[in-house]
Amino acid sequence: MSGTFPSFSAPGKIFLAGEYGVLAGGTAVVAAVDRRATARFVSGGAPATPLVEQVMAAVGAELGAALPEGAPEIDSSPLAGGEGKLGLGSSAAVAAAGVAVLLAAAGVDPEVERQRTLTLADRAHRAAQGGRGSGADVASAVFGGVIAYARHPDGPARIEPLGPSPVEVIVFSAGAPRLTVDGIRALETFAAHAPEQHRLRMEQIAAAADRFAGAWRAADAASVVAAARGAGTALGDLGREANIEIWTDPVRSAAALAHDLGGTAKPSGAGGGDVGVAFLPDGRAAERFRAAASALQVRILAIQIAAPGLSRVP
Repeated sequence: MSGTFPSFSAPGKIFLAGEYGVLAGGTAVVAAVDRRATARFVSGGAPATPLVEQVMAAVGAELGAALPEGAPEIDSSPLAGGEGKLGLGSSAAVAAAGVAVLLAAAGVDPEVERQRTLTLADRAHRAAQGGRGSGADVASAVFGGVIAYARHPDGPARIEPLGPSPVEVIVFSAGAPRLTVDGIRALETFAAHAPEQHRLRMEQIAAAADRFAGAWRAADAASVVAAARGAGTALGDLGREANIEIWTDPVRSAAALAHDLGGTAKPSGAGGGDVGVAFLPDGRAAERFRAAASALQVRILAIQIAAPGLSRVP
């Protein structure tokens, strides 16, 4: 029984710009999506996964005896596709929702104390990933919408809401899923063997993401498309030099089609599969993109961006 404890849900995410560069302190632009993980507190329950164990450890260290006996039970199935993982940040959403129900069970309102919720969820998520990751996906799960995010090594991350989209954003399948941590490991190897090239590529990605965030903030559709194209080029340059497969055939096909319609498309997240994202200048171009995509074997996903962040389930 879950008793009278409230349940919470948290959204998945897609990266719009700044992948990999955010690991080196650059800006990432991240959008919450309308697929969510939902958690409830089960009195007397036990953690079902290593990630939930880390969630309980993080909150337990914070609250101690105030935490009642039990564990979160979390459904993250909406964040998976028919083929499994989609790269929508399901583990970050699980961490955020799990922390929220534990805080609520101890009498803390996680919606009021979002920064505290983020700190604990990020701690648990990083522990489960062996200390890797930027935390951008966890911030998106907690705050929702579209945010510019940059991690600070000695203090809280910078999180800036960017407002509504000035372009049409379409999410599509980029091919068979790949573990994000594989891309991060390859990046670490690149940094160790070619530090100067790594620095230059991180600066290139960060600059593209800053341009993207500025264009989005200014509601300048043409500049958003141009900045997204630059962000995709920067990822391609990194992939070639670091021997990371970031662009896939479905993303290349989507980018060519979007370009013909005045837009662009790029990988989202670590790349090499999972999802891609297309940016079209208006609704008419977006309709034409959707109509032509299937002929190119680009599968459009029924995913909308700018979803609400962590929230109580009625």
